Amino acid sequence: MSYIAKRGIVILLLLFSIALQAQSVLETSCKDSIVPYRVIDIHDYSFKELMDEGINTLARQLDVLHVPIKKFQLIIKDHIKRHPFSLNKGKYRLKNTTFRAISFTYASCSPEGEPVMLSGLVTIPVIDDNKPTKMLIQHRILAPSYTIAPSNSLPFETVLTADNTICVFPDYYGCGITEGKNLPYVSLNYHGCCATECALAALNIVQNAGIELADNFYTWNTGYSQGGGYALAVHKYIETALPDSLSRRINLKWSLCGGGVYTPSTFYKTAIVTGNLGTTPAVFLESLRSLFYVHKGHLGNLPPREFLSDKAKALGLDSLLLTYDDGLWDLVDRMGETGLGNEPANYFSPMMLDTTTTLFKNLMSIFDLDDCSMGWHPHAPVVLYHSKKDNCVPYQQAVNAHRNLSDSGGKCTLVNPKSNGSHVFTSVFYYAKILRMSEEKLYKKYFLSKN
Repeated sequence: MSYIAKRGIVILLLLFSIALQAQSVLETSCKDSIVPYRVIDIHDYSFKELMDEGINTLARQLDVLHVPIKKFQLIIKDHIKRHPFSLNKGKYRLKNTTFRAISFTYASCSPEGEPVMLSGLVTIPVIDDNKPTKMLIQHRILAPSYTIAPSNSLPFETVLTADNTICVFPDYYGCGITEGKNLPYVSLNYHGCCATECALAALNIVQNAGIELADNFYTWNTGYSQGGGYALAVHKYIETALPDSLSRRINLKWSLCGGGVYTPSTFYKTAIVTGNLGTTPAVFLESLRSLFYVHKGHLGNLPPREFLSDKAKALGLDSLLLTYDDGLWDLVDRMGETGLGNEPANYFSPMMLDTTTTLFKNLMSIFDLDDCSMGWHPHAPVVLYHSKKDNCVPYQQAVNAHRNLSDSGGKCTLVNPKSNGSHVFTSVFYYAKILRMSEEKLYKKYFLSKN
């Protein structure tokens, strides 16, 4: 038997082992109890400071994408000024309101299921006798560096706190307090659990500070790109895995998911079949890397390099996948120097390119453990916001998710921006929508008007 055939059998057995054991990762997580937390920093801002600091963070996030930052900053400021903030009404005025940003850690689990402390940020309006009306769980786009985490870099979406909203921003695993750890990029279910725990810990912080919630208090949940997939994962976790008592406490009203990967296996398979990895091939390598990282305890001595082409290994991508520690966009920059383009055969070994083999099918079945579009139907509405011309995350991701989630009466709507464009271009429209319109109007525009 040839070396390649023997290696294929070993890999196949390991993949079966993963499929049997991977589901146990989440079993040690959310429980019907108070999520322990520890406050690590408190900082008060005026509304102008909140806006300026947030826009500076956004500029750092988007600079690597070659977005015209100065022009974009002006657009963002214009949309913020036009937003009908609820605290600008009646006796609560933005100029007279203090906004408190609280960084904290909370008890959770690592991708391997081990106890760990994760971190996040919550922002609240500080007004006597005020009762916040809602909570926003916001999942950020993939930062150019893991050092840009909400707990240490104020997100621009914190301005939405002025809608009398508790805004919650989970640090991704590998960011914030866990900086230096590898980000499990497509481990959607894992993030769904961790981010839900982050929101519960934030509610504990707010209520332990003596702040009462409005009687009709509810939560909405949103994100774009990586954050879009994570937003759907949180929606799924709240409705399918969280104990009823905690689900009622969060009271999820709806989710707005933009440009996300919802089914990692079809994301991979579509790229292999079409022979096109799109504008960001590094996403596929990071996804593969994260799968091996999450399940490294079951992979023996098999490294991710076995799935790379000889050309990729000759250029050092196998070593890079094991050693780089500054985020996906660092990998993108370094890969841009290789000249490999976007053809799968330049990156992946032959066994990754043959979709008919049992090996490939079993690898996809492992990715399917994090499918957020199958096996459940949302009770609270889900809006999928996706461009038909997305050149990074194919539009078919949203089409398939919409079909699956809408089956048997699930509440799901698929929305396209008026100007269908690239993945990055559409992110501008997404941000413009949530900054220019009130959450209530967004809900009516994107869900009620479609149903």
